[in-house]
Amino acid sequence: MQPTVPIVSEVRKFNRFYTKVLGLLNQQVYDSPFSLTETRILFEINSTSNCTAKFLQEELDLDRGYVSRILKRYEELDIIFKQKGKEDGRTYYIHLTEKGKIIYHDLETKAEQQIKSLLKNVDPEEQQNLIKSMRTIEITLSDFIKQDKSSITIRDEYTEEDKELIIEKQRAFYSENYGFDENFLDYLHDSFEGKIKKIWIAEDKGKFAGCVGLVEDNETTALLRWFIVDPSIRGKGVGTQLVQTLLNYCKEQQYKRVYLWTVSSLPVARQLYAKFGFIITETKEEQLLWGQRIVEERWDLELN
Repeated sequence: MQPTVPIVSEVRKFNRFYTKVLGLLNQQVYDSPFSLTETRILFEINSTSNCTAKFLQEELDLDRGYVSRILKRYEELDIIFKQKGKEDGRTYYIHLTEKGKIIYHDLETKAEQQIKSLLKNVDPEEQQNLIKSMRTIEITLSDFIKQDKSSITIRDEYTEEDKELIIEKQRAFYSENYGFDENFLDYLHDSFEGKIKKIWIAEDKGKFAGCVGLVEDNETTALLRWFIVDPSIRGKGVGTQLVQTLLNYCKEQQYKRVYLWTVSSLPVARQLYAKFGFIITETKEEQLLWGQRIVEERWDLELN
């Protein structure tokens, strides 16, 4: 039986509320030099026997290069060490150093203190009710999470971890396909300084498939940013779904114009923008940027 409209609305309302709770916890608990993803990697290394880089990639659904860079940084900081496997010399197991264990336990202590602070004004009976509700949610939705979903889903709630993943996906794509240098990574981080209105994330079987975001320029104009479709999922119409979702939202919010900046060397994306009616309104002279000579283009779409 399909859920009723009120039930769907209540679930979405809860999602928005809990996303804010997670954001607060992550910000206050992990107030450290390590990102949330880096902290999760520390947790997996500490709690997993014979932990490997491949295990981290699969367990946390992260790119190989991203995991490799984090582990390299941890080695340089003397947080982890690698031990060659006795049965297979090609396998290296990852362990925390004494310094790494201290850092990890400090983070765990902060996390526990934050939960205590969150619940300190909640009486014991309500605490038990909260735990029961959490267990109910976990049990009720566990089968759904385990399902082999084949359809593309799009969500508009995002976390700090989602932003980290978006940055890494963009960096990896442009580095591997267009040779952009590490300065592009700084640009990506800076791009999140604007007034973010929305970020839509497409998922296929629960895994990242693509994203697009919207930054408010002013009351009538919005900027499309961070558009990318994972190479493994191309050909399924994910890009079209994402852009259409963004434009529908812009019309609902009564924006009069949407624009974006791109580079001339992206034929597939440019074709998609043209398909939706975007036109080139400005072209910058060729310049050396991010280690490559590129031509930047501004595309605009007037909304009716």
